[in-house]
Amino acid sequence: MFLRIVAGVARPLRENGCFVVFMMAAWGISVWRQVQYQGEVWTHCFELLIDLYLMCVLFTLLPQRLARVVRALCYGLGYLLPLFEVFLTERFLMLYTPTSLRLFLETNAGEAGEFLTAYLSGDALWRTLLWYVPLIVANVWLVRSKWVRRGALPSSCAWVVNLLLTGVLVYSCFPWASEKAKFLKFYHQPTTQTAETVRWQTFYTPFFRLLYSYRMLQLADRDLVNLKNKMHHLQIDSVSYRCPTIVLILGESYNKYHSQLYGYSLPTTPHQLRLAVEDSLVVFTDVVSPWNLTSNVFKQLFSTHSLGEPGSWHDGVLFPSVFRKAGYRVAFLTNQYQNVNRQSSIDFNGSFFLNDPEMDSLCFDFRNRIIYRYDRAFIREYRKFRPSGHDLVIFHLYGQHQKYDYRFTEKDVYFTVDSLKKRRNLSRQKKQIVADYDNATRYNDDVVRRIYRYFVNDDAVVIYLADHGEEVFDRSLMFGRTPADPLIPLTAHYEFEVPMTMWFSPSFYQNHPDVVRAARRASSRPFMSDDLSHLLMGLAGISCPYYDVHRDLLHDSFRVSRPRLLKNKYDYDSLLHGTRFYRERIKAGHALDSLRAQFQSSNPSPTL
Repeated sequence: MFLRIVAGVARPLRENGCFVVFMMAAWGISVWRQVQYQGEVWTHCFELLIDLYLMCVLFTLLPQRLARVVRALCYGLGYLLPLFEVFLTERFLMLYTPTSLRLFLETNAGEAGEFLTAYLSGDALWRTLLWYVPLIVANVWLVRSKWVRRGALPSSCAWVVNLLLTGVLVYSCFPWASEKAKFLKFYHQPTTQTAETVRWQTFYTPFFRLLYSYRMLQLADRDLVNLKNKMHHLQIDSVSYRCPTIVLILGESYNKYHSQLYGYSLPTTPHQLRLAVEDSLVVFTDVVSPWNLTSNVFKQLFSTHSLGEPGSWHDGVLFPSVFRKAGYRVAFLTNQYQNVNRQSSIDFNGSFFLNDPEMDSLCFDFRNRIIYRYDRAFIREYRKFRPSGHDLVIFHLYGQHQKYDYRFTEKDVYFTVDSLKKRRNLSRQKKQIVADYDNATRYNDDVVRRIYRYFVNDDAVVIYLADHGEEVFDRSLMFGRTPADPLIPLTAHYEFEVPMTMWFSPSFYQNHPDVVRAARRASSRPFMSDDLSHLLMGLAGISCPYYDVHRDLLHDSFRVSRPRLLKNKYDYDSLLHGTRFYRERIKAGHALDSLRAQFQSSNPSPTL
């Protein structure tokens, strides 16, 4: 009886073994050619086996003639989808993503013909065919052979094969169930923001990546409809152009406690520290981010909507559109969210509202078209921008994003393992990670200095703000960030506290003493970066229905008692109150004062 049950379970695989083997081989080629995008391959092998097994069960249950038709269709999709995706990877370095799917859906017949003419020739096509055509030929030959058609096994080993196949299937059910639960969770998410919590690796085949992409486009379109409608009807009451040139530098993954500006013992920010002690740079000491994920931060940061208000981020408008409507020329230079098709889920969720063609035209006059490995080369893209006299310029850096040692060149290595001798609690490997992070921070300091130099002769104010923090073995045993809930004080301290500074060019310093004084007064006020848009509109002197003086950090009416909600549910100040992290933050806030005397004696003048 047991062997009969085992034989029944194994039967769909025995009778469709050729289908299973070749479909796994077709998937294996796509994994091999797209290895930079894949993870946990062995787990996905078991998951794919169960997916294919369920299809084989369907073939077994259907009438023979209908089963042949369905199997042929599955063969066609099983080869066509990975073949085309591998070609896209070889030719354009892209997968099936929401952005690439939107491109396909919006392509008309004429454009499709041009695509075929221009791109379905050359090395990328022939390489792809070289891998798949022999596989398809072997598949057809084996399917036509009588032995494979019968799916017969010698009676002496049939029970062994059946038992092995059943064992593998039972084992494969566990990773399959886990991954499919994540897939179902994704499809029940109401917004792109919540959908992003499901990892990109869950969609491990071209077919599932297409399903993912289609669903993300559905969710994104819902978010954008309301936002676009508000921005099309945006009205500006008045604008004084109080600050003619406003520059915003958005940093990445910046642990403020690895900055000299906040008391770090190693010289990671010598240029900014020099400017701070000379008073041309104001350091804000109590700033937090609403999220520890860039994509979520960007939605909240670019929107005039703030957490704690009714509605969601798309119930506001994007502040670049406010500036553009008010007469500012707006440039957005990003070294991460370029408008390309090879985006992962996080990239898409962070930039779909910025890269949508209609939104792009509403917000920006200038975008960079090239991204670079190093930020020092990237910021040169600004030279292509033509300022108008009233300009808002946004730089989005790669900053200290993982992998840390990828963020600086070999010539920029300043810190080594030996620089961290006092960190005796860390292994040599962990010390190297910290040294890499500190080198990335020092490199970032030089990048920021070079941006300042672009505006040294302009009437300009430059704000630096990191998207979120980072853990780098500071009182913890990890580096990076964690999505774990509930949020604990340690995570809030290192991953949500962010550095923020404001630099004034010499002419701005002379022409706008009121702004300089206001910035100094506000340097210790509690602030959350989702209110950045109100600070920027206040600097520009823009009056409109979306500007709130109570959320403008430099305004006398700024509301310091506003709850700062992390992840839209944890009150940061209540979470840290009375903890050692609260005391550490206070100490970091006074670090600059204690450094002024000694730094001025050894570094008498600032240099940009």
